[in-house]
Amino acid sequence: MKKYLWLVVSLFSLLLYPAMASGHATVISSNPSPNEAMDTLPEKITIQFSENIQPAFHSLEVFSQDGDKIQTQDSTISEQSEKILEAKWKGTIDEGIYYIKWRVVSSDGHPIEGTIPFQFGDSAGLSDQNNSEVNESFPNSINVMLQSLQYICFAALTGILFFRLSLMKDSRLFEASRRTRLYLWLSYSGLAFSIFCSLPLRVTIDAGVGWTDAFNVSYIKEVLNATNFGTIWIMEILILLLLFLVIYFMLENSLNKSLPIISFIIIASLMICKAFTGHTAAVPNQALAVLMDFLHLLSMALWLGGLMALLVILPGLADRQAVQEDKKTFYWSIIQRFSKWAFLFVIILIISGIYSSLQHVPTIHSMFNTTYGQLLLAKIGLMLIMIVLGGFHFLRGKKQTKKLGYSVGMEFGLGIVILLIAALLTNVQTAMSSPGPIEKTVRTEENNEVTLMVTPNEVGDNLIQVNLSNEGKPIAEIEQLTITMQPLDTPRGEIKLQMKEKQTGTFTSKSILTMPGKWNIHVHGLTESLDSINADFIIFIGNS
Repeated sequence: MKKYLWLVVSLFSLLLYPAMASGHATVISSNPSPNEAMDTLPEKITIQFSENIQPAFHSLEVFSQDGDKIQTQDSTISEQSEKILEAKWKGTIDEGIYYIKWRVVSSDGHPIEGTIPFQFGDSAGLSDQNNSEVNESFPNSINVMLQSLQYICFAALTGILFFRLSLMKDSRLFEASRRTRLYLWLSYSGLAFSIFCSLPLRVTIDAGVGWTDAFNVSYIKEVLNATNFGTIWIMEILILLLLFLVIYFMLENSLNKSLPIISFIIIASLMICKAFTGHTAAVPNQALAVLMDFLHLLSMALWLGGLMALLVILPGLADRQAVQEDKKTFYWSIIQRFSKWAFLFVIILIISGIYSSLQHVPTIHSMFNTTYGQLLLAKIGLMLIMIVLGGFHFLRGKKQTKKLGYSVGMEFGLGIVILLIAALLTNVQTAMSSPGPIEKTVRTEENNEVTLMVTPNEVGDNLIQVNLSNEGKPIAEIEQLTITMQPLDTPRGEIKLQMKEKQTGTFTSKSILTMPGKWNIHVHGLTESLDSINADFIIFIGNS
């Protein structure tokens, strides 16, 4: 295993620079702003999001309090930024209360929508209402089923090709097996079906229409031409056609050693395409995120696919051995080789999984109190059980006493459930939307400790508390303490607070945080002797 050490160290080093992603896009500012009372209409309506929005299936409409639609021009994405949706007025409007209804497809492929109320002129007061919200409804069941099928077929294909390339020495025995041929073509058919069907399904999701309109030509063209998914889907179809030809010639020419390798590379390229969709599309360091997502999917597919091959293919190939003793030797030699490789797969799974968690789960609170975090915990728990079962099978392989029985089927079944959870994780909002209360401490050059606490750390009313200490003792004689809060996603929205001293070294204030995302919090304290205490914090504010 020493030869794998360099790979483990290299992958682990990537974790030192994780990039956070918020999951689905959220509104960080708008004009008119939520619940704003204005006497003059802006030239155009603008809504700025936390990430780029796709140029397809966006809308921005205005309605009166009575539900009448106000005439505006069609919504467009601003030339200044792909994060801004805008629409110009077609005329003037009467005094009253209005609602801006918007809908966009975020860069990670998830459609979101919301409502922004505002008041124009003198009229009845506008009661506070929630700002635009991401629709966090449970993922489309058909989408989850298709993604699960795609993951399973990835595992089946990569597993059997890995079985052929790394575990078997006699390629003719492999290609001659009718069971192997059937297994390969069924796996390919399932993968092709899941990818083909993903296009009309994407139409129903992005356009917000039913299955009767899923094959509407204009909708399909818009998906193919104006979304990230469309570009990737076309690439996947071309790769699928190439994979069909390579598998066909591989099975017809068992002596060609390059075709299985080419097949494996083609399937890996499909996995890379898959890694470009979903939450990785919203990550600043997208190249690294895609790489880690690809390694996670590939290592899981090899582990689970290898188990599938051991269950489905290995017994039949072992029975082809002429001598009983040769059957036993062949059977256990394959299992021992796979066990060594499985150790490497598990290491890569753990490293890539940690990286993904650092991106999408900012706090322990969010791990236990969000749907994404709870699904991730379930996935981790099942993987730990799989690892224990894998260790048991490794020890049994050394003893070579009994054939692998129901325990391998259990390990395989857990893997299928994990793939189902992975499909769910791809379609739910990440835990970044609800990081929970935050507490951070910074030590200054003067050896002072500045602790910042923000509760509940989400858009709306928050309690801000700062503790100042030196060598564990509260710092007295603070003349004044101010904090400046600046959202990093936009130059607008700076908030300055004069903190009140609650007790020695402890200062508090209440503030309304106006938008989710990354904020820089600058703490500035001034002592009676005019010495300064400065500290900066980067925090992530949730939108729930």
